[in-house]
Amino acid sequence: MSIADGFNPLDLTGKRVLITGASSGIGRATAIYLSRLNARVVLVARNEGRLNETLKMMEGTGHALISVDLEQDEDLGGLFVQATAHGQLNGLVHCAGIAQVLPLNMLTRKRLQKEMAINYFSYIELVRQYAKSKFSEGGSIVGISSIAADRPGKCQTNYSATKAAMDIASQALSIELAAKNIRINTVLPGMIQTEMVDRAAQTGINLDDIQRVQMLGIGKPEDIAAMCAFLLSDMSRLITGRRLFVDGGRFL
Repeated sequence: MSIADGFNPLDLTGKRVLITGASSGIGRATAIYLSRLNARVVLVARNEGRLNETLKMMEGTGHALISVDLEQDEDLGGLFVQATAHGQLNGLVHCAGIAQVLPLNMLTRKRLQKEMAINYFSYIELVRQYAKSKFSEGGSIVGISSIAADRPGKCQTNYSATKAAMDIASQALSIELAAKNIRINTVLPGMIQTEMVDRAAQTGINLDDIQRVQMLGIGKPEDIAAMCAFLLSDMSRLITGRRLFVDGGRFL
């Protein structure tokens, strides 16, 4: 069967996917990308106005948006009740996160906990809820980690730690979740042109230096969205518990 005959292994028709951080950056790009592959997407972020902006950029119908603060809500059961009002989920992509570039003398417990709460604690809670049989019947979970989890830079101490925690937790969870027919992987982007990167540049990080060692250049959010689509599709049915680098060959 050829593409002309309707064969498309990335077709996500009939799949319902929840995406956090869908109001901007990689989360927004992933929502748009998946909608073009016929997925029905549940958009999650704090800012409802920006979620509506994302929704207007998407294709297809049957999408939904939910405004929630992942940092504040320790139990996300209510979010999943709303997300599954029209059917169980087949996928989850956790893109929400913050990146604090802080020197050692500024790493107070409060700052450590804030970043960990969004980047890691909320991820575990999302996975915990997704794994309940009333919310999903298998499927694929994707956590957006960072190249910093493997090769941290100066003043990325806590950010790197939160992303490394995501990675190792996903490896452990892959063993537990296999019995539920759930795959879980993390994606480690290199330098991607997002609002978060623009803010980092304003703190003094030299993007030109990074681009020189990222052989294929600075990526776009759509590059990460494409990897998420692959991991959500049946093309990756034998991949779980893995870290997948999308870093432009940065550290080869």
